[in-house]
Amino acid sequence: MDSENPRLKLPLLTEFLLDNIIFAMEDQSDIYYLDLLKGEVVSDQDRLMLDWEDEHADEQDRYIEIPDWQPSDGFLVMEKFANQVRNPLYKGKLQEALQAGKGVFRRFKDTVGELPALEREWFAFKDEQLKSEVYTWYREHDGALQLLELNLEPEELTDDILQEDFVIGGSSGAIPLDELQALQNILIEEMQQGNEMQSRALRLLEPKLQSMGGLQFVYARTGQGDMAGFISYKELEKHTAEIVFFGNAIEYRGMGLFRFLFDHFCRQTARKGYTTIIVSLAGEALSLDRLFIPLGGVTISKQMALNIRAWNESHPSSEAAFL
Repeated sequence: MDSENPRLKLPLLTEFLLDNIIFAMEDQSDIYYLDLLKGEVVSDQDRLMLDWEDEHADEQDRYIEIPDWQPSDGFLVMEKFANQVRNPLYKGKLQEALQAGKGVFRRFKDTVGELPALEREWFAFKDEQLKSEVYTWYREHDGALQLLELNLEPEELTDDILQEDFVIGGSSGAIPLDELQALQNILIEEMQQGNEMQSRALRLLEPKLQSMGGLQFVYARTGQGDMAGFISYKELEKHTAEIVFFGNAIEYRGMGLFRFLFDHFCRQTARKGYTTIIVSLAGEALSLDRLFIPLGGVTISKQMALNIRAWNESHPSSEAAFL
C-alpha cells in the first residue's frame, strides 16, 4: 500500500478488547474477526453488514480471524487443571469426570463447583490460559504488543523483552537507598491521592514504612539507569521472609515487570535459605492473588472494611437510637 493507504495495524489490546476476544473465542455459534479499522470484534454477520455499508470494504487486510478455540482445546485446559490440583480427593474426582465421555463438560463443572475455593482456582486458571492464547496470537500478528492499558502481568510475552530492557539489582553491592526512598515516596503519594480503597490500604502499610533500615531489596533499573521498581523485604523468622512494600513507577506498569521482579526475588531469597514468603495484599494489589493462588499460595489473613450502618440496619436491635 502507498502512504495514502497505510498498512492496518492491531489496535491497542485493552482489557475491554481482550474480554471481547475471549468471549468470541468461546462462542461456538458464530465466526468472529477483529476489525483492524474499527478496533473491535465483529461477527461474520456484522462483517457482511459493514462491508455493504462501509467505503473501506475493499481493504484486503482489514479483518483477521480471532484465535481458534474448539471444545477440544477446552478439554485440554480442564485436563491440565485437573493434573495440577493438589487436593488428592478432588484431583481424582476431576480426572474421573474427564473420562466420563458424553457430558464431560457438565460433570467437570459440577465437580469443581462442589468446592468454592477450587472453583475460583479453576476460573482463574482458565482465564489465564485463554489470555495466553490471545497474547500469542497478538504477537504472531503484530510482532510488538501494545499492552499499555492492560492491568495484567502477562508472563510468556514479556520475559525476553524485560531481560533486555531492565537490569535487576539487590543481591550484592551497595543498595541505592536514596533512589529507592524517592520511588517509595512517589508510590505513597499516589496511594494518598487515589481512591478510598488505596488510602485505606496505605494506612495499613504506614507502620511498616517508617524506615528502610534493616530491609533488603530487589530492584529493577532501566537500560538508562532509572529506578523502575522494587520489592523490599525483611526476615520475619527463620526461613521466612516478609515483603514490606513493592511497586513500579507508573510508566513501567502493564509490562509484566512485577512478575519479573518477583521471580528474581524468589530465586534470590531461596539462595539465602528462605523457604516461605509472606506478602500482604492491599488496595489495588489485591488482584495479585491470582498470581499466587494457582501456585499453592494460601490465604492466612484478611482485613475487610465494613459499613457499620449497613450492618445495623440489617440486624434489628433494641438499640435503635444508634441508627
